[in-house]
Amino acid sequence: MKHLLPFTVLILLACLGITEASAQPDGPPSADRLKEIKAQKSAYITTQLSLSPEQAQLFWPIYNEMDEKRETLRRDMRSLMKNSRDGAAMTEAEAGQLLEKGHANREQELALERTYDDRFKKAIGAVKTLQLQKAEHDFNREVLRKFRDRVEDRRGEGGSAPR
Repeated sequence: MKHLLPFTVLILLACLGITEASAQPDGPPSADRLKEIKAQKSAYITTQLSLSPEQAQLFWPIYNEMDEKRETLRRDMRSLMKNSRDGAAMTEAEAGQLLEKGHANREQELALERTYDDRFKKAIGAVKTLQLQKAEHDFNREVLRKFRDRVEDRRGEGGSAPR
């Protein structure tokens, strides 16, 4: 459970970074850019796991199902966080309910991870399931690094910006 929160934050930041990096100023995020990054992630995972054709045939439907459910949970969490941004205007009861909803969301994500880890172990084995977790982490870390580099480049071009 202790690794779930940092992982969730990392994914959230990666999603926000992808959105920011792919958007025009004050414009909507590019759906094409998001699809491109998803395709890059799939290629990266495929390479890192070295799946046989049989394993890939079993793995990808499970992974895509999990990814969709995980994204739904994260979307719900982002919605909760958006609602909590003005914490000063909340009552204690509302803030308490929001905290509980956040905990419940993280518990659902952990339960999802456990369920799909079991399915992955049956399809590709425990070793490759661990490799999958590392590959996802490494990919998200790289997306964040590239985003930070872009932000730094923009700051360099436009003069000094406040941090």
